[in-house]
Amino acid sequence: MNRKVLFVDDDVNLLESFRRQLHKKAELVTAEGPKAGIEAAARQGPFAVVVSDYSMPVMNGVDMLRVIRHGSPDTVRVLLTGHADLEIAIQAVNEGNIFRLLTKPCPPETIEKVLADAFRHHDLITAERELLEKTLKGSVSVLCDLISLVKPEVFGRVSRILPQLRGVSRRMNDPRPWETETAAMLSVVGFITLPDSLISKVEKGKALTDSELAQFLAHPAFGARLVGKIPRMDGVAAIVAYQEKHFEGGGVPRDLTQGEAIPLGARILKAVVDFDILLANGMPKGEALTKLERRKGVYDPRAVAALAEVVNEQARYIMQKVHLHALAPGMILAEDLYGQRGTETLLLMAKGRELNETVIEFLLDNSRTIKINQPVAVIQPLA
Repeated sequence: MNRKVLFVDDDVNLLESFRRQLHKKAELVTAEGPKAGIEAAARQGPFAVVVSDYSMPVMNGVDMLRVIRHGSPDTVRVLLTGHADLEIAIQAVNEGNIFRLLTKPCPPETIEKVLADAFRHHDLITAERELLEKTLKGSVSVLCDLISLVKPEVFGRVSRILPQLRGVSRRMNDPRPWETETAAMLSVVGFITLPDSLISKVEKGKALTDSELAQFLAHPAFGARLVGKIPRMDGVAAIVAYQEKHFEGGGVPRDLTQGEAIPLGARILKAVVDFDILLANGMPKGEALTKLERRKGVYDPRAVAALAEVVNEQARYIMQKVHLHALAPGMILAEDLYGQRGTETLLLMAKGRELNETVIEFLLDNSRTIKINQPVAVIQPLA
């Protein structure tokens, strides 16, 4: 069970007081000010609990906790303030999803009780999430296995588009990238209703007859109904349903939804899939991107622009595996980087993190006490 607690305050004496009082109750980390708190959460987390002062220079505690929540949604957040008025309480609850609001001075026994409650809350959150993730991953795995067996040529497309889809998702600040990626994997569920001859025409970019087009455009709704039967997959089902929707409102479903009202994942998926079809039929990448740009009203222009950035970036990078001492600034982690401390597995850095001297020094320092999986998969810019 995670019993790591991060205390953030600009008062060094108060931080030292927390350390003396609570070091036997939890694994404590302290940070002086919001910037140090955010860095500690990113580099030394995940934390079960973060306790932060409200009034700090540059950024208040609510804003800092919001940033930490974005990177670590399971962390339980506690706000400590000497200005406990209604406005702060409302802001803390509505904007920061704060578990407890405490006032200064706060007796040690009160802090201990709140931490005990926060640990129990964190255990419940993580247990529910782990159960949900296992259930969802199992359901998705079964469906993907079914598709790969029934329509292996179609599922091959999914494997091809995932790297570009992830890149576009990041550039568009997708708030739910897991939903977008899962929807991409399940976007072809409805293809099991289509004859091979029709699928072949679609994959080769050939013109469809009216009846064939109607049959093809029915697959997103069918797939969405199947996906929608899985608990908590409503967002994924919506992306699957709208994967053939045009940005200006055409396509399917035939409703009034258009523009940014279309699920972001569906807009990303539409651009990436059509780009892949053009590539699969021998069109050069630059020409394929130009063709997407010329199909006015079909794609979200931001998605096409982000896809162009991803394609250009992929051409400038190579992937390799290196040992820790060979890491260099500018490299990007291609995989999550894990370490082993005793029987505990720790996520040290998430994939996509660009390395700098500070990060590399942090990894080298930790390698003295933590067994870090090596070699490390990185993406490196071409010279």
